[in-house]
Amino acid sequence: MPDLEDLTPEMKAAIGQEVGAPVIYEVTTQGIRTFARAVGYTNPIYYDADAARAKGHRDLLAPPGFYGMPIYDPSAGGAIENNTSGAAWEQLYPRRLNGGTEVEPVEDVYAGDVLEARTRVTNLALRTSRMGQMLVREAETVYMRTSDGAVVGRMRNTGLRY
Repeated sequence: MPDLEDLTPEMKAAIGQEVGAPVIYEVTTQGIRTFARAVGYTNPIYYDADAARAKGHRDLLAPPGFYGMPIYDPSAGGAIENNTSGAAWEQLYPRRLNGGTEVEPVEDVYAGDVLEARTRVTNLALRTSRMGQMLVREAETVYMRTSDGAVVGRMRNTGLRY
């Protein structure tokens, strides 16, 4: 394990870099309705396209924070989403825990949108925990609509590995 005071050169080099390949997400009416129901939204603009259009939207509106579902590609080895760099130092910390997620909606997302998500590491730090040494990884994912290139949202995540 690296010393607690110092990140390895490989860890330092990962800061600011993209993680894995871009991931493509599809926003569907079923996904929008399921997400809205799961989080308790009752506004008709998340369930009825006519109600959404009556409020000035172009189609069924996705609730804040819903960016669709990643497209499954069985030819990619079954991987849906690659959120690790595959770096050897990540293997030193095999257990993962979500340390928090912050969502920043930028533009409305609608049924039929296709989004591309790109994730980059924004910070790495080593900490001591009850379980021993822990790697704290902060990352930001930017979601962009493929039809017009507009950034529709950002998600910031803190991942804990130990």
